[in-house]
Amino acid sequence: MEMKMSYGSFKLRYLGLSLGLALSACGGGSSSPATNGTMDMAVTDAPSNSFNHVWVTLSGIAFHTDANATWGASTPGWLSFNLPTPVTIDLAALNNGIMNNAIFSQLSLPAGTYKQIRFFFLSDTDTLSSSAQALFDNETSPQPLQWNDQVEYTNAQGQVSESPLEIPYPVQGIQLQGSFTVTPGSPLNLATDFNLDKIIVPFRSGQTQSFTMKPDLAYFDLSQSGGITGTVDSSALCSGSVPASSCAFNLFVHAEQISADGSRYRDIRSTRVDPKTGQFTLAPLPKTDSSGNPVSYDVVVRGRQMQTLMVTGVPAAGAYSGVALTGATQISSTPLPITIESEYAAQMGAPLAPLTAGNVIFEQTPGSSSLPHEIRWTNTDPLTGELGRAGLAPWNQAFWLVNADPQIAAYNPGGLSFSATTPVEGNGAYSAIANESAFYNYGGSVSLNSSNALNFILPSPQIISPVQAGSVSGTIAFAAALPGNYTEGQIVLARFAHIISAIPINFVAYGTQNYTFTGVGSDVPSAYYYAYVRLDNCNTSAAHCTHKYYPVSGYADLRTSTSVSGMNISL
Repeated sequence: MEMKMSYGSFKLRYLGLSLGLALSACGGGSSSPATNGTMDMAVTDAPSNSFNHVWVTLSGIAFHTDANATWGASTPGWLSFNLPTPVTIDLAALNNGIMNNAIFSQLSLPAGTYKQIRFFFLSDTDTLSSSAQALFDNETSPQPLQWNDQVEYTNAQGQVSESPLEIPYPVQGIQLQGSFTVTPGSPLNLATDFNLDKIIVPFRSGQTQSFTMKPDLAYFDLSQSGGITGTVDSSALCSGSVPASSCAFNLFVHAEQISADGSRYRDIRSTRVDPKTGQFTLAPLPKTDSSGNPVSYDVVVRGRQMQTLMVTGVPAAGAYSGVALTGATQISSTPLPITIESEYAAQMGAPLAPLTAGNVIFEQTPGSSSLPHEIRWTNTDPLTGELGRAGLAPWNQAFWLVNADPQIAAYNPGGLSFSATTPVEGNGAYSAIANESAFYNYGGSVSLNSSNALNFILPSPQIISPVQAGSVSGTIAFAAALPGNYTEGQIVLARFAHIISAIPINFVAYGTQNYTFTGVGSDVPSAYYYAYVRLDNCNTSAAHCTHKYYPVSGYADLRTSTSVSGMNISL
């Protein structure tokens, strides 16, 4: 198959691919060791009860001083570090303060302020790496990994299943933005948080469950970070594989702070509660703000079939020696109480618009003088814009809401005193609000309770000023014989190896079809996008649909305009 574009191509390539911990640097010029600093980049995770394992195969990392620089392996300004051989790690194992600091260690970077990091992965369609071949999946019947990037989960029937983790257009790398400064001779110890609940996005491919990744990453300076530890009453937690109605399960803990726009509390760091011991560790957490002032967090403990707990004003404490934390704040000397409560289901009545990839947050506001706090959070299906498909897998049950008021206590080292507080939304009620994946902010919220939570309609997210709503359009042409090999397909628009939106291909109408993406962020320096065609063959007895990617040469450049036309694809 051949894909043709009507404008100039922009060729990308992987960082050097090949297990070892030694790294080779390339690009970005050279500098004297006297003007360089060293950096360790640890990898950690805010885990998810939805996944048993999430394996990814890393091949390299790159840095740039310009937050809006486009990626190219030979583009000036990029400093790239290539792994001699790819390394496969299980992100789901890096939780409750556990880190992997052996992959990207002792990196030598010229002194300066860096504003962009890109992690590079092998894709699920690449030849299986030796590091992936050496690992085993499926705890009930071990077998080697099938893909370089792979998710293992327990489905709604209690069966362990595996699916590929699809990273769209991985040659772009997964982008992480922020700002850190390297100084001559001084070591810098950072940790990147791969928050599985937020970056691993489930979607439906034919009749099978698939997953993709999005670059919702954060990093922490370990020299400025501490943590918060605690325990919940483990006697109230479910012990069987099928939860009973008289116990709590899937418990998570969020450390939340007021968002930059002052509108709500947002999740800074999350972790799961150990379902056997009831213990949790929130780390790393910044102990001070950018001015050096101490900061505190509102800690939210939530789960299925349990009353939500909030502890306000909790400071992070402790110090890291390498990646080990000591002296963290103990939120309470006694286990936090668990009260079993009933639930009700919530589901959107219309797909997210104008783009399909985004998220929905369910919030509660504990008092008229407070702000909304995040209680539950979920991605939309990036191919359809829907909130999920009931019964397909356990994360679709994540939209169950506890029909109870939260229990709230102010942090007190001498002991916590919880009291039930009816939220502003009402008894057992929530506000729901949606956002898109790029250049958008939250739309208006709607109030949900047990009588109106099914088929609710959310106001559309709002594009951020001065970003303009742009469009990308073109045609796709294929021969009549092509659809016989595939059962469904989409034209996908991606940015930084993340799906922004998708348009289904009509396999009934052969020949040439027009397509247009609307509501795409434009007229700002980082508004450039890549496109590819994703085709599935689900007419098979195999456990998963087989799929192929066909990247479109070049990219849609909306940095100085509001529309790109002529993205013509020929299969």
